[in-house]
Amino acid sequence: MVPSESGVGEYGHADSVCSAGPPDSPLTSHGVIQSSRLSAHLAGRAAILGPAPYMFCSDFQQARMTAEAIRDAYLFQDVAGSSSLVKPAIEIVQLGELREKQFRERNPEVSESAAAQSGGGAYIEGEPFEEVNGRAKRFLDAVLLPLLEDLLLSDTPQCVFIVAHGGIHSHVWLQFVRVLRALQGLRLSAPGAMRLESVPLDEFLSSAAYHEVVLKTRTLPSEPSSSSQPAATSHSGPVLSAARVDFVAINYVDHLSGLQKTGGGIGNSKFDKKQRKIDSFFPPRKPSGPKEKSAK
Repeated sequence: MVPSESGVGEYGHADSVCSAGPPDSPLTSHGVIQSSRLSAHLAGRAAILGPAPYMFCSDFQQARMTAEAIRDAYLFQDVAGSSSLVKPAIEIVQLGELREKQFRERNPEVSESAAAQSGGGAYIEGEPFEEVNGRAKRFLDAVLLPLLEDLLLSDTPQCVFIVAHGGIHSHVWLQFVRVLRALQGLRLSAPGAMRLESVPLDEFLSSAAYHEVVLKTRTLPSEPSSSSQPAATSHSGPVLSAARVDFVAINYVDHLSGLQKTGGGIGNSKFDKKQRKIDSFFPPRKPSGPKEKSAK
């Protein structure tokens, strides 16, 4: 088998209307700008990342809208960029397993005074840690890890996009790094790279930020024997167990540099497609030509 590589990117959805309230909410005006920055950044790296046959996202609006923005920019780059690099259409797969974790929140139906008299009920308890971890594990075992095994058998670089929420991303990242640490044959791809033991397990992904990991296979015989191959864990097959890993980015936000939320509540408002920018009210300026010299 010839060496191949596959990238995994975890992307936080852009800013949403109810970031601390109902988890299913649309993007804000600021969030749309964030998603545009992220999409343009990834589209500019399309030739490096390679085809992205699959994109997984939560079925909540903010994750889906961010995923669609990334897909559209990425596919446009495929057409307008390198014609020699043929990439398949990106399929967006929405999964309930990638929904945001349910945090502890105020119960709107019970006043604090009534809760004090009754001895409780003012708050709705959040989703237990074990349940969120269980969702992350199911996604890895049933979806991501088997897919990586297949992609690493390809002769071209390919990548997987995962667009979700900060809370569930924390658990997916935790479980994924733990799986990588457990692979007996796994090695870092370059000297001086971050050691697996040093990779943070509790990194909370910011809005429109991302983690990126690249897995590379080594040259293997066509029919590997048990003596020449590292043992696969229960989480992986032989290809993934023999891979090298490179942590390209952790909570990367450079593409958002200089971006500030518009004040006056505008940046926090729901994005309206009909909303016009200030420059749309003025006609485009005509380019000024060289001034004619007056005849003497």
